[in-house]
Amino acid sequence: MGFKERLREEIEYRGLLVKEVSAAVGISNSTFLSYIDARGVLPNVETAVRIAKYLGVTVEYLVDGEKPSKRADSKTKSPALNPEKLRLTQAYEKLSAHDKNVLLKIAATMAE
Repeated sequence: MGFKERLREEIEYRGLLVKEVSAAVGISNSTFLSYIDARGVLPNVETAVRIAKYLGVTVEYLVDGEKPSKRADSKTKSPALNPEKLRLTQAYEKLSAHDKNVLLKIAATMAE
């Protein structure tokens, strides 16, 4: 199994659409399709990193199927976020410090 198969498998496993992933990582749908179709084009490093982060896996895994060592996992990898939580996190990061504080207060009130 190669990059394109692992990438396709991760997208299917997470129940995502190709257009969702391509939009989230900032590339065109046709470019993304070239990574998973018969052409099997490999993305540049920056794009591969964005794809891997969005999917909650490592580039190493997508390329060669190897999971990082436990030592590397414990220091660098956080749990994968589902697409909804990832969108929330991405939106939160774009807010000003004041707006983040307001949002946290609203969320705390709603959670009670």
